[in-house]
Amino acid sequence: MQTNIIHIGLDVDDTNYHGSALDRFSGECLSFKCRPTFKGLLNQLNKLQKQFPDTVIHLCYEASYIGFTLQRDLSQQGYHCDVVAPTSIPSPRGKQIKTDRIDAAQLVQFYANGLLTLVEVPEAEQEQDRDLLRTRKRLVKHQAELRSHLQALLRRHGLHYREQTSYKSHWTKLHYSWLRRTVETATGSLKISLDVLLRQLATTDRTIAEYDQHIETLANSPRYENAVKALVCYKGIKNHYALTLITEIGAIKRFPHPRQLVSWAGMDIREYSSGGKHNRFGITKHGNKFLRTALIEANQRGYRTTRITKDLSARRSHVDPELVSIADRCLRRLHKKGTRLLDAGKHPNKVKVACAREMAGFIWESLNKVAA
Repeated sequence: MQTNIIHIGLDVDDTNYHGSALDRFSGECLSFKCRPTFKGLLNQLNKLQKQFPDTVIHLCYEASYIGFTLQRDLSQQGYHCDVVAPTSIPSPRGKQIKTDRIDAAQLVQFYANGLLTLVEVPEAEQEQDRDLLRTRKRLVKHQAELRSHLQALLRRHGLHYREQTSYKSHWTKLHYSWLRRTVETATGSLKISLDVLLRQLATTDRTIAEYDQHIETLANSPRYENAVKALVCYKGIKNHYALTLITEIGAIKRFPHPRQLVSWAGMDIREYSSGGKHNRFGITKHGNKFLRTALIEANQRGYRTTRITKDLSARRSHVDPELVSIADRCLRRLHKKGTRLLDAGKHPNKVKVACAREMAGFIWESLNKVAA
């Protein structure tokens, strides 16, 4: 005898949880609202379980600020819970009214009919490691904003490092020494502003350096060591990018083909073809932006030459020759593709994205080799 399933769509926010339960067998649909706590939701689910005996509850909610904590709590209580990718939820045309109750009712209809894309729930430890890398990336962005603001402030007051010193590189020891001397000779509010900004920048630099130390330790841990060694064989990938790729991808076995990994990274080519006309545009960017950014940044200039540097050769020592062979095939492939596109007059940024798409397939092969 087939067990009847009650599907539930849940709209979560800080004020209330709005849910909609659908019995596809009878067509009955019930709405409920509860406090935004796990205990309040659990009471509602227990009531539904009593109202619909001999049924199994399948619940889903959109990936949001609460992450996977609600999913893990429900799974511990024996409930089947899925997390839905927000970009996969269809938006009805001509929609004029939007409420949490209506959103929950629409969500359960799509969920019950299998029209949604489910998010892979990572292990708790892997999620923590991924957040560590994402936090470091946010700090680097903040560091860049501070540097840009400091440079703009100096230029507005006629202070130009390159003209006054004839040095070209910024943010070196010489540049920091010049900044400290500039602060000492400045007066008034400019002196205060420069001093505060320089101290804030120094604090951010130390924080990023501390994160880098933790990332290096994490890369050498038994959990990631083999996978990291497989990826640092690639030109343009060191421990930081290797860990980013590993933690963002998660279980590589859930991608049966590299095309699915490319699509999940949001690097599919947009296409609008109709009436015998074929039009293709840029990448969709509907996917994991952290993975996509890491792949593109790893291909800044590495495709321009197949030369093996001393640093890359050192990273490849004590690594399985088969993994090195995969990385070499990737390097030759990217060089051939990148050179061809550059000779055809393509913009370098487009070349980087094209090479990143190619690299994703080789990374899929390497990680599958490690996981085998």
